Amino acid sequence: MTMPLVIENLNISFGQGAIEAVRDVSLELRPGEILALVGESGSGKSLTARSALKMFPEGAIVDGRINLTGENVLAASPKNLERIRGKAAAMVFQEPSTALNPVFTIGWQIGEGLRAHGMGDMRKRRARAIELLREVGIPDPETRVDYYPHQLSGGQKQRVVIAMALALRPAVIIADEPTTALDVTVQAGILNLLRRCRDEIGTSILIITHNLGVVAELADRVAVMYQGRIVEEASSAALFASPQAEYTRRLLAAVPRLGEGTPKEDATNREGLVLETNQLEITYPGRFGRTLVHAIRGVSFDIAAGEVLGLVGESGSGKSTIGRAVVGLSPVTGGAMRLFGTDLRHVKGERLRELRRRVGFIFQDPASSFNRFMTVFDCIAEPLRVHRALSSASAVKSRVLELLDQVQLPRDMSGRYPGELSGGQRQRVGLARALALNPEFIVADEPTSALDVSIQAKVLDLFKSLQKELGFAALFISHDLAVVEEISHRVGVLRHGELLELGSAREVMSTPHHDYTRLLINSVPVPDPAIQASKRADVQSMLSLGVPS
Repeated sequence: MTMPLVIENLNISFGQGAIEAVRDVSLELRPGEILALVGESGSGKSLTARSALKMFPEGAIVDGRINLTGENVLAASPKNLERIRGKAAAMVFQEPSTALNPVFTIGWQIGEGLRAHGMGDMRKRRARAIELLREVGIPDPETRVDYYPHQLSGGQKQRVVIAMALALRPAVIIADEPTTALDVTVQAGILNLLRRCRDEIGTSILIITHNLGVVAELADRVAVMYQGRIVEEASSAALFASPQAEYTRRLLAAVPRLGEGTPKEDATNREGLVLETNQLEITYPGRFGRTLVHAIRGVSFDIAAGEVLGLVGESGSGKSTIGRAVVGLSPVTGGAMRLFGTDLRHVKGERLRELRRRVGFIFQDPASSFNRFMTVFDCIAEPLRVHRALSSASAVKSRVLELLDQVQLPRDMSGRYPGELSGGQRQRVGLARALALNPEFIVADEPTSALDVSIQAKVLDLFKSLQKELGFAALFISHDLAVVEEISHRVGVLRHGELLELGSAREVMSTPHHDYTRLLINSVPVPDPAIQASKRADVQSMLSLGVPS
């Protein structure tokens, strides 16, 4: 039987071999198999996977052999390559928002691939697009076929990208980080869809990921990459039960596991409150005179000095809206939100500026929150200059270097630009900037969602040690329940703008009171195939009983 994909002795380098990105990699994807290629950023996993479709960056020097459904990809002519892409193998990209064209409907974009491969009848293309949308679980496909990408949620856009990949029934699907930064319930749906592609259509799948819970949920076999090489390859069950490579053991040890977080003492002194909300309402005007959009409905909680409150929920639950409201970026339209005792509904101008000086903000993606033309030094120094916190340039320099020491970055990194740093280094710079003004309160909005597990572990350890040392209070926003459990004293669960549950981290994670919280917890993938199979059955049972997702 012809193997869907065979890679032999693949080497990829740049600069006349000066940089060896992939070194002597050999892989085999079997019929009807899901093979996971795992490793941290820069390990070479995405470069290896994309080589199956001859998708190399400019300047790549390639050596080896790649056979896709029996055809030599590296020797394929442009015409043959066009035929191979889509029919023999198709790609599901990490970020569907960049893979989809914002100015065309999703039906047109699915149909364009069909047209390129010979389906000239526009009505047949539309009918096929609707059929594909139905296959991947898009509700009301006859209507949504005419939607634009911005009209769909993140999970729905990822399903559209998978529908495009399935359009020509390829033998191989290459899925590059298809669930990164998705909510746990949405992620569970995407993983179930990929499994159906294998079971019902017979597609072989190569999935690239750094999420070992996803691997345990989906993969038959696993190949682990480190510094461009395959360091371990085994069945999923064998790898998680008895990893052989030291690097694999380090990866598994770095994964935060729900229920294994270090218990934290609840803040007993609730007299010194940093943030209070009472029946908080946040609404936005509807477009073109439509009804108001209720982002937050009647939410009440408080955060004491020195306490970390974790706020969890899916995209659209309102957790980031609350974070923005703390610094006056979202309007408080009802109820009350008091920051350091000041009602944010009735403050603006210089008084708001004074309050903001006492709050640090850590963004989800520091790459987009930094000015790429500013050095690391200037990025960290910016709040000091904006608020005129220090009187001299030498004092600013001294403070920036002190902050670099605090976040465990070398001082000589101050002259670099954000684009020259890794994701973990950029997030440390973001933490340094948030701490620049010695804040009493920090809002951390999804600060680790896109980081590799080992880098995430280091950033979380750093955050915990600094919070303990400096004593700031924090609102920690995330959809990763294991991370929230590890970092927080108390946890609040949001859904559709309403606070469903609030309690100690231990209480909420171990004995949740609300069905939705139980669904969230059961949807979190864990790095253990046996446990994951049991959790999958529990999730399906809960959904069949009508638990809201």
